[in-house]
Amino acid sequence: MVKDSDHTLSLEFMRGHPYQAAQVLESLTNEDAAELFNHAPARVAAVVLSNMLPYRAANCLALLTDERALELLAPMGTQPTVTVLRYVPESRRRLLIAGLPTAISVASSMLLGYAEDTVGAWVDPDVVMLSADTHVEHALDRMRKGDSDEYPLMFVVDSERHLVGLVNIGVLLKASAGTLLGTIMQRPSHILMAHAPLAATPAHPGWEGCSMLPVVERNGRLVGMMTRDALTRALRRSVPTYKDEEENVSLSQLFARGYWHTLSGLLESGLTLLPKVSPIMERKDEQ
Repeated sequence: MVKDSDHTLSLEFMRGHPYQAAQVLESLTNEDAAELFNHAPARVAAVVLSNMLPYRAANCLALLTDERALELLAPMGTQPTVTVLRYVPESRRRLLIAGLPTAISVASSMLLGYAEDTVGAWVDPDVVMLSADTHVEHALDRMRKGDSDEYPLMFVVDSERHLVGLVNIGVLLKASAGTLLGTIMQRPSHILMAHAPLAATPAHPGWEGCSMLPVVERNGRLVGMMTRDALTRALRRSVPTYKDEEENVSLSQLFARGYWHTLSGLLESGLTLLPKVSPIMERKDEQ
């Protein structure tokens, strides 16, 4: 039986070491991993879930209610959500997609239409797209309000979302407020095709001078962006290493082996006496 203090330690480990926690949860039985996902705050659990092998994450979702599954999927972002949903049975996948926020739902349906071994399946669609007649002032406002501020690029598209140009954030900041994007944009020198094989993408010449490339359909319609880091993750995750189910351990066995302490370095750093927190309630700053 797992004690409350063990759940508290699990929560702190998940909060501070999400990638390592994902690896540990992959070694648990699906039932014990799902129990932790039920108890942890959604924002904490979502980060850990997104770092797990997709098929293992889907196995955990299978044991959660639709409501709880959606609480974990929504904060993950479109690409991680799609990666996991590929391993969810189609009937339930449709229900979960319908329950996601509209933007994520639409984008997820689009990406799931691409074969898993193609570039389109792994693209990030959450980018800022504006028309060529947009003023710089409005473009900057969109970037401030959007969820794509991690990218230093803005995409210029026509009325049918065909890619016509790119604007670097540095150029945008130097331009006057009334300048039109069409006058400062650059034509894309390299693009990736959404239906191109993922395995061949590392050899694309565009990576020689860029760390991110736009992804378009055959008709030039913009799908989103692929970064070099995202490509590396996609290549790793598109061929998952399936573990023998007999290797799964229970949560009680996990604590007996001291995995949380060893992997997080808690013993060495003197953090074994963690503050008591409630594992089943969201903290105010995470609601």
